Formats: sequence, structure tokens, C-alpha cells
Amino acid sequence: MKRLLYHIVFCCLAACCFTACEQEDMDRHTETAGDGNRIILDLASASLPVTRDAVTANGAEIAVSHLDVLIFNQDETKKWYERISISKVGKVTLSAKRSEFEADTKYWVYLIANSTAATAVFEAQDFNLTQLKGMTQEDERIHITGLNIPNVNAPQTFLMDGIAYPNGKEEPKTPEAVVLNNGNKADDTELQVTLRRAAAKIVVNIAHGTDVEFGDSPEATGAGYYLRNMPYSTSVVPPQQDIDAETAKLRTPDKYNGPSFNWTKDKITVTSYAYAHVWDNASTLEKEVRLIVNIPMLYTPHDEAGQPGKPEYFDNSYYQIPVSRAQKLDRNTCYQVNVTVNAPGGSDPSEPLSLTDISYAVYEWEEEQINVGGETDLPAFLTLNEYEMEMHNMADDNTTLEFASSSEVTATIDRVYYIDKFGQEMDLTRITNGTPDEWGENTGSSARPNWKNRCTIKITPDRNINGKIHVHGDVPGNNAVRYIEFTVTNEEKISRKVMVAQYPLTYITNVEGDYSYRDDFVSSAPDGTSGLTTWLLLAGKNKNDIIGEEYERNQRFSDWRTSCSWSNNRWNYGQGTDAFFVSKVAQNISASTGLCQICYYSWEEQTGWFGRPPYSYNIRTSSINSLNNHRMYHVTITATSDEYTLGRPRITDGKTDPGADNAVLVSPSFMLASQLGAVMAANTVNIAASHCEQYVEVARDGTVYDDWRLPTKAEVNIIYKYQNDSDAMDKVLSAETYWSASGTVTNPGPSDGQTNRIRCIRDAYDKKTGK
Repeated sequence: MKRLLYHIVFCCLAACCFTACEQEDMDRHTETAGDGNRIILDLASASLPVTRDAVTANGAEIAVSHLDVLIFNQDETKKWYERISISKVGKVTLSAKRSEFEADTKYWVYLIANSTAATAVFEAQDFNLTQLKGMTQEDERIHITGLNIPNVNAPQTFLMDGIAYPNGKEEPKTPEAVVLNNGNKADDTELQVTLRRAAAKIVVNIAHGTDVEFGDSPEATGAGYYLRNMPYSTSVVPPQQDIDAETAKLRTPDKYNGPSFNWTKDKITVTSYAYAHVWDNASTLEKEVRLIVNIPMLYTPHDEAGQPGKPEYFDNSYYQIPVSRAQKLDRNTCYQVNVTVNAPGGSDPSEPLSLTDISYAVYEWEEEQINVGGETDLPAFLTLNEYEMEMHNMADDNTTLEFASSSEVTATIDRVYYIDKFGQEMDLTRITNGTPDEWGENTGSSARPNWKNRCTIKITPDRNINGKIHVHGDVPGNNAVRYIEFTVTNEEKISRKVMVAQYPLTYITNVEGDYSYRDDFVSSAPDGTSGLTTWLLLAGKNKNDIIGEEYERNQRFSDWRTSCSWSNNRWNYGQGTDAFFVSKVAQNISASTGLCQICYYSWEEQTGWFGRPPYSYNIRTSSINSLNNHRMYHVTITATSDEYTLGRPRITDGKTDPGADNAVLVSPSFMLASQLGAVMAANTVNIAASHCEQYVEVARDGTVYDDWRLPTKAEVNIIYKYQNDSDAMDKVLSAETYWSASGTVTNPGPSDGQTNRIRCIRDAYDKKTGK
């Protein structure tokens, strides 16, 4: 990623007065010799060209007209303010003196570039850091920033901000205050800052298909574009959270076809800008940012046999294109959109044709550090269009990853691994005595290796300063997702790290379970409270709050349900461990093995003297020696086989339908309950189905899964298959027979002889989040 980096060098200072000032004497501010008591800002050139195609920064994107320098005390009160007008490249000197800052005391140093706020705002005596964080800026023509259009007051620079950090160190992930005076007069205080833009850049490349021809020029036509719901307001410094759909100010500007509307016969490129905005879960019509573009075109329809029809020219052909797949625009980020049109759009701008076959790439919109003094004619940079990518059932990807660099690049594989059935990262290492680029997992010793999961992995960039990065990896054969981490480095030693996730045709991942219960485990508290009994809650009461509550004997909490059994054609509830199902919790989880101790949990009632109040209720647990795996396995299947048919099984009255046609279906994405869901034998399929309908398992990340069902016969057989032939799934069906919706299914492998057991599953398409 490229960074626009400005250096701020704070050198030894002499005495000065701490009043805000406007820079008036540029000769004084451009002195280069120091007297040991001055603060010097060493600014890099803001106009050097950058050789990127679609995301090139133009002069306006890296231009700075003035800087507001604000220094705050730790209590966020203002210590110093100064606005510096930048008229030329070089070193500029602040009026602040190093000696005026307390020795070994940290200060916040903020820089705001190109703010439209008047200096009087910052000069106010009571101006503080909280007020700075609350400042906003509006630019109604942010979309055409940098364009010098007659009678149009378009911004010529971008609002930027940065927080200083020590020179020679990496920028901290979390901003930090810095020491301006270390107490040693002989030392210079050198700081640097990375200025980042408050705006986002949008680049939309529109190509034509075989049935469409673009004209020579859009000038004599009604061609043009505008952003619908364009965000034009922003906070001056990054906010604590995203600018949500209700906060951002939006407008839809007039159609435009000037310099940012680059038109050729083969491709149209639209470059625009907008401020940060999030519209996830908001009204698409009212909040989503979309590019509306009119492309006059010649359209030649073709029939099914490929024969051309009569060409027709369309003066108006409107399309609408979503500018962000993630439904948000972030600060200092470039959103590149590639789309192809092969049919006329809408004839009216109010009814544009929606384009959906779109590819997106997101870049951090920054320029590489530009050295002071022009040591090089061009800046050193290296950018990739993606830093994470997925490969699904494919060994080669020669199109996804692209790079642009100031010099040729090489790629080095840093790590290859997968996550096994117990959540452990299992590394593959290079096989030195194997074929070139061969990797494997050594289950033996270094002296006598025993290789499994052998594969060939190669990362090959094009031999050029821009091009593709070719990724090869044999499709994983162990049902686990393989992760490939590699580094791309150019001749200037600029590096970028990439993560590739490689998915086989069928892959299995896992989620850690925390505790289990049933949704019919409710209490009958005498004070009127009633709710679920879970590991964390007692009918809505925190477990500690219940201690010491007093009730008469006939009013005590006697119905905290943690177990159930089936008798007399109904469920009966209790608190014991000798039951059909008992609530469970995972404890003592081992980081080295991924296994745990699974315990029954229940509530213990403690009474006062002679059975009188007070009563208190405490958690108690008892471990289950045979159970130690709290992981829910998630099976994803992407192709039908001769053994089953992919399809979401039919649900009837909340239960898996027992029909013969349903029995051969396998959900393309389903999860298995962990051993927290272990039960005793069920005598009938109705008991088994009723239990799954009421079973609840809560993951360690707080996600509540409460939509379980009995598996189909085909799904039980799939589990039998993969639990015995996979690195990604542990053996979870150990009994001789398990219930499916259409009857029991016999285990083809070794078993413990138990029969009529249950393993609930759920269709894993949507995530339910609870507390």
C-alpha cells in the first residue's frame, strides 16, 4: 500500500511565546540552519508523479495548501496552535520552541491539512482536543475535487489529518502522545506523521461487450455521470466509529462529463470522490451510494445462433452501479469497480438499469514515502489490488491478484498451514528432498520424516513493474481449508503480505461451543421472573444476585431446570445428572490440544437453620470423563455425488420431514452439535426430533444456535464418512446407530455398541447472535 508521508522534524528549541499565529514571513519559516531551540517541519514534495493506472494520485490528491498544527496536553487542553501556509517545498519552522514544553512530558501533536475552518476556530482560548474530534467539514462538490471548472467552486485539495509519532519508528496502530523535550538540550526532537485523506476515491472502469460500441467522444452527447446519495460531510479527524447512515449528509449532484469522465472506444473510466459513509441495513434507495452513468451507444443484438441483427443507436442509456460491495466508504480508501455493459441501459435517469456482474477491488489510497530533496525522480511504491483472496476447488488462480510497483517484484512463501479438527494450526513445511515447491506435514522426525498432505505450492509474479501474481496450490485433499501466507517484495525492499485461503470441494471448519441447554428449561420463580436457565442466567438474574434472597419454604426456587427425561408421553424436568439430557458447559480448555473438560451443570439450593430462610443458589458442576470435545463442526459441500443430492431438506412443523425424497438430501452447509449436546438413547424418532427442536448450544463467541433438527439419512452417512477420513472432523458419532428423520442409520465403522443415539444438526446459512 502506498503512503503519502510527510516528515515533521522537531529540533532543539529556544524560548517562544505560546500564542497562535499565522505564518507571514516565509523567509523565516524556510530557514534550514538550526539554533538548537526550534521546531522544524520537513515537508516532502506534494507534486511528484505516481505511475499507477486506475488509482494514480493526481496533483490535487497529494497537494497541501496549509497545515494547522495543534499540540494538546495530556488533559486534552490546547498547548499550541499555528497555521502554516505552504508555498514551496522545503523546511518550515514553527514559532513554537522546544524549551517551552515540559521535559519528559507527553503531548498530542495533531496536523490537519487543507481544512476549510477559519483560524479563529482553532485560536479560541478554550479550544481543546474534544472540540477538534467533534469538528466537521462539508464540501458539496467533493466529487470533483481538483478540477478547475469555470463558475464552479470545486475544492482544489483534500482534507487530511495525522498524529505525530517518533521519527525512525513504525507508525503505532493506536495513536500515542509523544515527548517533545527529553530534557537534553543537545538532542533534537524528531517526529514524523502520516497524513491521510478524509475522503474516499471511487474509480469505475466500464468496458463494452461484443454487442455494444462506444462512440468516439461524449462531448456532443448527453453522456455523463453523477453519484446518487453522495456523502459530502465528514469529521475533521477520524471518528470513534463509522459515520452511519443517519449521520452523513447526502446529496445527488448534477450530471458531469468533464476531465474525470475519461472516454475511449474500449473503456470509460469515471473517477469521483466522496466522504466516508456506511449504509449497511439502511434504505438502498435513500442511503446507498451508486454511480449513475449515461453512455450513448450503438447496440447490435445477436440471436441464439450468434447472428447479428439490425444495429440501433441509443442517445440515452443509463446504468446504476453500486460503488462498494461492503456497503460502506472508508476514509483514505480507493474503491475500484470493473463492469462490462452489453445491452442498452434505461432511457430515463430515474429508472437506470442496475448492473450486478461487477468485480471490486479495495486499495488503501496512500502514496509511498516521498523523500525530501528529490533524491529520486519517482517515488518508490508497491500496491496490490487484494491482500486476502480465496480459491474454491481450484489449483490455479492467474487473474485475481494484481500488482503495481516502481520496480520488479518477487514472492516468498512465509507459511502454509491448515486448522485441524481440534482448532490447532498444523504447519506444512517445504520438502527439501522432494520436487521443487513441494510442501507437506511431517508426522515423523527430522531424521526420518513421514510426509502427509503433500502438495505443490508456487507463487509467481509477472516479470514486470505491474501485472498478475499467479498462485498455484494443489487442491487440499483432507477437507480442511489450507492457508498460504506469502510476501511480495520489490527492489526497493517494500513488502506486502498476502493471505490465500484455499478451499476443497467439501470443507469442514469448527466453532467452539461454550454451554448447552434446552429452550424449554424455564423457571417458576415466585417473584414473577421466568426465563431460560443457561450457564450465565437464572431466569434473567445474574447468578451472584440470587445469593441471599429470602423466601418462605413454599416459595423457594424449586424449579431451576437443567435436565429432562421422557415419560408418560411428555417431557419431565429436574436438576439431576441421571437423565436423558443434562445441560453442559465446557471448562478447562487446553490451548495445546484444543480439548476440554465437559461438565454437567445444575443449581444447588442451600437452606437456613431448620429449613427456614435464607435460601441461596450456587452453580455446581460434575465432569463427564468420556466427553472432551466442545467443537461444533461445520460441513460445506459444493457438489452433488452419486450417494446423495445437495439441497436444503424440507422442514415440516419445525422438524425434518421423514419422507423418502427428503432422506437422500444433504444440506450444502450444515453444523453438528458438539459433545455438549450428548444425550441418552431415544426410544422413538419423535422423541429424538422433539429434543433437537428444543436444543440450544451457545458458542464461546456468544452466538446462540437454537435452530437444530434431526439429520436426514444421507446427512448421517456423510458424517460417518468424514469423521473417519478427514483432518478437519473428529469422530463424533461413536455409537452403533443414530437417529435420522426417517429412522436409525447404522454406523459402518467401529462403534461402542450403544444404539438409538442423537446428533442434532442445523442448516448453517444465517448467524443468530445473542448475549
